[in-house]
Amino acid sequence: MNHSNQNSQRIAFVLHALICLCVPGLATAQTFHELPPIADAEGFAAPYVGVSGSSLIVAGGANFPDKPRWQTGKVWYDSIFILDTPNGEWRKSKSKLPRPLAYGLSFNLSKSDRSLALSIPHGVLCIGGGDSKEHIADCFILTLTKNGMRISKLPSLPAPLANTTGILHEGVVYVLGGLHSPTSDRPAQIFWKLDLTNTSNECQWEELSPWPGNPRMLAVAGVINNTICLFSGTDLVKNQDGSMSRKYLKDGFAYDLQTKQWRKTATLPRPAVAAPTPAITTNNALLVVSGDHGEFASQTELLKDKHPGFPAGVLAYNPQTDSWSKANDFPKDVGEDPAGNPHGGIWPPVVTNITHWHGQPVIVCGEVRPRVRSRRAFMVKF
Repeated sequence: MNHSNQNSQRIAFVLHALICLCVPGLATAQTFHELPPIADAEGFAAPYVGVSGSSLIVAGGANFPDKPRWQTGKVWYDSIFILDTPNGEWRKSKSKLPRPLAYGLSFNLSKSDRSLALSIPHGVLCIGGGDSKEHIADCFILTLTKNGMRISKLPSLPAPLANTTGILHEGVVYVLGGLHSPTSDRPAQIFWKLDLTNTSNECQWEELSPWPGNPRMLAVAGVINNTICLFSGTDLVKNQDGSMSRKYLKDGFAYDLQTKQWRKTATLPRPAVAAPTPAITTNNALLVVSGDHGEFASQTELLKDKHPGFPAGVLAYNPQTDSWSKANDFPKDVGEDPAGNPHGGIWPPVVTNITHWHGQPVIVCGEVRPRVRSRRAFMVKF
């Protein structure tokens, strides 16, 4: 690896912006701080991301490593990368996932979370995912040890699932939507719960009543004020010739964890399909970073390397007023030659999991344009 390039990329830059939410008391100072880029030439979309001990973990994912990029296929990975400190160097673990996987869901199971049952291992909880042939129902925990990565199994999902979203709240996992199979012609309208606080019996997945709207995949979930929110995503519709198209959604739903009732939320200003999930929770808002608005979805093959990428805008949902506002933008600098040097710029990512490290949200890798992945990592500070 070129150390001068590596060092230049490691120079932390801070982009200051003020989130103007147009509601008194909801302005939040926010900065994006760049972490070292992952030690892979291409980067990954849809890896499992989380923390074990004090180390940031990125496992699996998919990309298009071969050239020419538009004439080759997607590759799935079983590799695991580890970053021990925010100013350190990524290292590749000798341990691997059970198989190459991507497009699953992941959460931190922290030692400091006293709501978890003592029998639950700490580490990165990985839920579902799949490869080009099938989606899986497996759930497992990655725990970093002195001897490598330990993998502990949890109860499998009720059915295989990828391209899903969800949240971990007070020791309980909630999973919403997704796709049961790579060949499914409709997303799953499912709402599943796994209680990891249960000390009396082995935990099992429960099926809850889903939201009263379109089935969807690639949505973004968040939790605030003891309420789970589900935003955007895409449905699938069948064309006259039998092919499938995506229907980009911008509706939202909120589930009260006390009353166990759904209600509709204000409509998003735009679709935010495949936005990094879960949404970032602040004291009084949920932040949805980027997400595909779908405006160029039908032009992908025409635009190819001229695709402008995904929106840099961050959307802020205020549950007190049930309203949306535009927050500060994610960093975006397309660079001098985005076609010839696709990793030279800074692009808003989609299709990745947000985690928390050192008390701050972290966004690692993701898709930044069709067939282009990101190596970059950002810590969001308030």
